[in-house]
Amino acid sequence: RTDRGVPLARGAARGVAGVAVRATNIDRVSEEGSSSSSRSPPSSSSASLGLKLRRAKMSDATAVASLCAEVFAADTTDGMVEAAPALSGWLEFIASWYESSIKKELAFQLKKALEGKKVATREAQTYKLRYEVLKGKSLGFGSTAAAKNLRRLIATKDMQRRFNVFFLENEQGEVVASVAASMTIPDPKLPPPFPAKGIPRFYLGNMVVREDYRRKGIATDLLRECETLARRWKCDSIWLHVGVASPGAQKLYQNLGYKEKDKDPWYMILEKRYLYCKTLELPKSGKFQRI
Repeated sequence: RTDRGVPLARGAARGVAGVAVRATNIDRVSEEGSSSSSRSPPSSSSASLGLKLRRAKMSDATAVASLCAEVFAADTTDGMVEAAPALSGWLEFIASWYESSIKKELAFQLKKALEGKKVATREAQTYKLRYEVLKGKSLGFGSTAAAKNLRRLIATKDMQRRFNVFFLENEQGEVVASVAASMTIPDPKLPPPFPAKGIPRFYLGNMVVREDYRRKGIATDLLRECETLARRWKCDSIWLHVGVASPGAQKLYQNLGYKEKDKDPWYMILEKRYLYCKTLELPKSGKFQRI
């Protein structure tokens, strides 16, 4: 199989955007010059390769899901093939079936999340307009229970809107890398179906880079773009998971300013991961940019 993406750590964080997010892990990617954490200028590594950075829309969901599915399937079966080469033919069939299943499910979840974001945006605008109209009609409206309820609804819808997928495409229009950003509880104490309790954080998952585009600074470019988005959302930190057995990915993140915060809870038994966090400096003033 050619043009495989970068293997990811298994497991999913608990998000509010409605899409399952696999942990970010780019172990076999070593990128020169990744020690700086500032945002890349237009002449970044991606731009020098002729890649275009875009935000995923509904029409991009299938292409992004295809790359992710290929990565996840390869990550699951490659180790099995190495351990039992005699079963390689059967495992290739399983990998193909698994990839097809993941692609279908992930495309569905991604479209659902993007559609949910559009709906939440419209509802947030409607609630805010209603709030401003009622506030203009009554000087004391801001201190009423109705005003408090509207502010709560606006905040909830704004949180639901905070979902984004960045991807890079080459001159042929092929998706070669992607990453998902959402407001997520990265460290739930109990597995599904138990409700997740905690503080939603700016969380990265589903980081993939196609094999022939690795070691070119692409992952670093995506991470820096996510930092810019986090600041727009007024988030003072970025969170992600990385496999315990992934020293290459750990080194990359550490060079970019990420630090270990925690380790997977007891119910994650297949593959342990570290929870990494990078603290961001936010401007002392500035108006929130809506997404």
